[in-house]
Amino acid sequence: EEALDLNSDQKLALDKIVESLDRREHETLLLYGVTGSGKTEVYIQAIEHIIGFGRQAVVLVPEISLTPQTRQRFRSRFDQVAVLHSHLSDAERHQHWRRIARGEVQVVVGARSAVFAPTPNLGLIVIDEEHDTSFKQDTIPRYHARDVALERARREGVPLVLGSATPSLESWVQAQKKQFQLATLPRRIADRPLPDVKVVDLRHEGSQRR
Repeated sequence: EEALDLNSDQKLALDKIVESLDRREHETLLLYGVTGSGKTEVYIQAIEHIIGFGRQAVVLVPEISLTPQTRQRFRSRFDQVAVLHSHLSDAERHQHWRRIARGEVQVVVGARSAVFAPTPNLGLIVIDEEHDTSFKQDTIPRYHARDVALERARREGVPLVLGSATPSLESWVQAQKKQFQLATLPRRIADRPLPDVKVVDLRHEGSQRR
């Protein structure tokens, strides 16, 4: 699958990420884009940039987003992709981790535990839908994948990209304080209209049907 043409907002966002990648310094960028604005294509083109230097990327998505379509999107663009999810057997997970540790995998796509993937040449971490509560593990060992990713990115001196149409309050505040860079994608791809939204008061919904 070939790279898609980016609109002006996507190009600006990609340029900010690439700037950080080329400096090989840690920086956190909040990519605030409406649903359907093309955030994934920005991630993919940023990853293509670092792979050109022999580095690896870790992409975290909510477990519910690890659909065959998501897997195929990355596998159609990269030769060596490891997809980590909760339904892998211990043997399958071990096999993936050994390949990652040997540097044979370009992109690791997975749910929250993929933040610990043993990439020897890490160049970029991406968290899509960074507001999603599934990134927080409530059983021992308790951790929040976003916080782990931030610390790992700082220690390894690589950029962290947080993407969301509805950013978490924590990330939004950090962007307002200029601790995180902010890039916005206010338009959908090809300027498609946003779906109609109707607010329904469910307290009165039942009584109206009677």
